[in-house]
Amino acid sequence: MSEDIKCSQYDVKQNKILSHVFPLQASGRCQSIKENNVTHTICKEQDYLNERNIFNIFHFLLSHVIIHQPADPIQYLYELLDDFILFRSGLKEPRLLWTEKHLNAIFENILFHDSEFLPLDGFKTAMKTMGVRSYDPCPDQLVRGYVDRQTFCTEASNSMKNELLHMATETSRRT
Repeated sequence: MSEDIKCSQYDVKQNKILSHVFPLQASGRCQSIKENNVTHTICKEQDYLNERNIFNIFHFLLSHVIIHQPADPIQYLYELLDDFILFRSGLKEPRLLWTEKHLNAIFENILFHDSEFLPLDGFKTAMKTMGVRSYDPCPDQLVRGYVDRQTFCTEASNSMKNELLHMATETSRRT
């Protein structure tokens, strides 16, 4: 047994108790690793899901279902996955969660008073609200410290496309 992996009797007991709730842990394919008095459980299955962006893909799919609430969610998911595959192949534009209409509404809701410019803090808040994790925190500014509507919409749209492209290409490299 490696020096990094230490299993106490308590860990063994907990694994037996949890094996009814989490059958993968009982399969012996998980390891309990103790670092700085904190035990982490690492599974091969967890690594597989993370490496292939499965959680991100499910988040993408479920977000679309929640936002659009289609009458036939199975058919909608089928079409969304088909579009995702076509986007990954470069044959179709992505189906982004937020359209230009949504971006304009978010811009309007975060604006202060009658200004046509969004402060950088508001820009960051808008990106966080939309769930965009990777973006330029200091985009082009016509007025120092403020972002105009066009820049906001362009940055948001491009950032969403880049995140989706990253997710799609990382998934395809591993298959």
